[in-house]
Amino acid sequence: KIKAFRAQFRGVRDRAFFLYRLAKLYA
Repeated sequence: KIKAFRAQFRGVRDRAFFLYRLAKLYA
């Protein structure tokens, strides 16, 4: 159960990082 939670958290962090890079690209 905790493994799935960590995987989900990693996915959210990766998405946030992707959005951050996208914003920097268009900034």
